[in-house]
Amino acid sequence: MIPAVQTALNTIVGRVTTLDHASGAGRIFELFVMTSLARGLRDAGFGVWLQRSDGTIIRPGDADRRFIQRGGAPTGVPAASAGPTNATVIGFRWGHRRKWEIWNGIQFAGRSAATHEIDISIVPGSVGTEIRKAGGIPVGRPRVAIECKDVGTSGSVDEMRAFIARLYDVTLLHAHHRHMHFPDARALHPGSPNEPKHRAIVTYWQENRRTKNIIARRTGFTAGTAPLGEYHRVEPHRDISVGSSTVDELIWSVVNWARRNA
Repeated sequence: MIPAVQTALNTIVGRVTTLDHASGAGRIFELFVMTSLARGLRDAGFGVWLQRSDGTIIRPGDADRRFIQRGGAPTGVPAASAGPTNATVIGFRWGHRRKWEIWNGIQFAGRSAATHEIDISIVPGSVGTEIRKAGGIPVGRPRVAIECKDVGTSGSVDEMRAFIARLYDVTLLHAHHRHMHFPDARALHPGSPNEPKHRAIVTYWQENRRTKNIIARRTGFTAGTAPLGEYHRVEPHRDISVGSSTVDELIWSVVNWARRNA
């Protein structure tokens, strides 16, 4: 998978990049999914770029063109003042419309105050800009949430149930704003702090259908996961591997979402 990741990064930057990836097959799988989405967005006509953790863009002429994957325990978003050597972000936009950011391994805080790692998440660029002012854990739900599973066994009902529960806790509905306080500098709500119209609406069922929620697996799913995933609008994407047609299906699902929400 590493050669495929390297090719995608080189295509985005336009020159050979240095890849600093985290150890472990699962982390490489996450990186493969993340960069495959970026390549697909670029092929579909989106502007795509690599962005250092301090918010600066990696350009073809830069001496330092490293892509850094977060290693170690999951964390929040580092402050821009911490410098450019934390995890790299992938940015994209359609024409001159608003920017988006793709994150890997970021924790999101839920209504319970518990934190939940989302393997790959997509948020409005304004959210990233706001949180990087001081750093911290975003509160709420990303617009796209992808759980990556690089395991040999089939995905079970318990696996699907656990992902749904995580999404439930990070969903902030309209009614929650009356009795909970969310610091504006860290909040998604689940859109940008500067765009109240993107805040969550009335029911969890509706919010599931306004977002994109995916489990991407190297292998498949057991039969019992289908009705649970379908009701809660969690897309199952199976047999994700280099060169597989199922990777293209995953890419185009996200690309079509991005076109509708650009």
